[in-house]
Amino acid sequence: MANNDKKASWQHIFNEIKEKITDEEILKWIKDLKVVSIEANTITLEAPNKYIKMWVEDHYIDYLKDILKNSYQIETNIKITLKGVKARETEKAENKAENHEETISDKHVSNNDYFSVPLNKYYTFETFVAGKSNRFAYAACMNAAKGFERLNNPIYIHGDVGLGKTHLMHAVGNYIRINFPKKNILCITGELFLKEYVKSLQNKHMIEFKEKYDAIDVLLFDDVQIISKGPATMDEFFFLFSKLYSNDKQIILTSNSLPDDIIDLDKRLSSRFQSGLIVEIGTPSIDEKIAIIENYLKINKYYISNDVVKFVAENIKSDSTRDLLGVINTIVVKGQLYNVEITVDYIQSELKNFFLQRDKVLSPNEIIQIVCEYYNIKLIDMQSKSRAVNIVTPRNMAIYLIYKNTPSSLKSIGSIFNRDHSTIKNSITKIENEIKNNNEYTINTLKELKNRMNVFQR
Repeated sequence: MANNDKKASWQHIFNEIKEKITDEEILKWIKDLKVVSIEANTITLEAPNKYIKMWVEDHYIDYLKDILKNSYQIETNIKITLKGVKARETEKAENKAENHEETISDKHVSNNDYFSVPLNKYYTFETFVAGKSNRFAYAACMNAAKGFERLNNPIYIHGDVGLGKTHLMHAVGNYIRINFPKKNILCITGELFLKEYVKSLQNKHMIEFKEKYDAIDVLLFDDVQIISKGPATMDEFFFLFSKLYSNDKQIILTSNSLPDDIIDLDKRLSSRFQSGLIVEIGTPSIDEKIAIIENYLKINKYYISNDVVKFVAENIKSDSTRDLLGVINTIVVKGQLYNVEITVDYIQSELKNFFLQRDKVLSPNEIIQIVCEYYNIKLIDMQSKSRAVNIVTPRNMAIYLIYKNTPSSLKSIGSIFNRDHSTIKNSITKIENEIKNNNEYTINTLKELKNRMNVFQR
């Protein structure tokens, strides 16, 4: 049978399949698939974009096969390629990627157990948009990946949630994995490290625990601030870190705070973290957000008009890159799922919760004003050296609320109250311990102060 005849035959079957599908949402996903070829027992279909290809592969391939088998007694494989990409090229690329991943998996089988994080293959230097807010961090990580940054080891990346710290760290791992395949890489989070340490102690597997970390060449440690939760864990990490450092192993750490601002962090670790290179990832500007969106659209072969891109960049509530791309992905899915044109008006009406209409952000001085009014004291009292309970308690409350509700560092908070950052740390820790211990007065007072803050914001 000629290939055109096969295509016609498939089109007839495909039309009948669509008639059998009653779920309108499913129909939306398969209606734009087109046949490319039918060879032996393989049907190759073409998807208009990457998102539909991935969605159908993940959700509907088996469904389509079952329909063919039950209704037409056809046992067949279904492959989906992207529009404009030859099927054989797609298959070749996919096989190459699978083989590459298997090789890497085999190499790192010794440490990619439950207590590690697989490298995200999409987090590369190529997919990271470097701008003013992160250029130094990008350059430092690139140099580290190439082996040029050992004099500044470790690299400590800090910044708010969702700005790209993890992306850069994984980019280092992916670059080394490809260009230096003999290097043993371990990627882990602070939370997993805590769990692994506790389990190793309980099961008396500390020798295996130490051997695992002794064997690595590159340590990628995400959310390192979490280890401050356990003194014993910090001791173990200190010795582990020191051994890797003395053996010239590359160490990349990420955190949401500077070392000195991590409450309860061992001073020895704080000193070690600051012995290398400290780099910050800041909040992206509007232009950087636009560049990030455009890069994401290009990589994924999506299309959104320039005015929509600009609107999103200028009006999204969050400064997080992760949130930014999450909104873009939501926009793309809605457009494809409901077959609507994505315009600024559509976004404002359908996705308004993502965009600015936000409450006023309180300043430290405004929070202090609220606390002073509640306790009927003056700012000068809080700034005094008084240790009277009626002054210390409001002071601790104000410090805690500023720390939790503003981007102020411990140092800047200390300057307001004429105290060093260690004293500020102690005030925050005291309130946190009272909350943890269900201190009724503290919990109820914080609730009332937060209610007053909400009123103040309107």
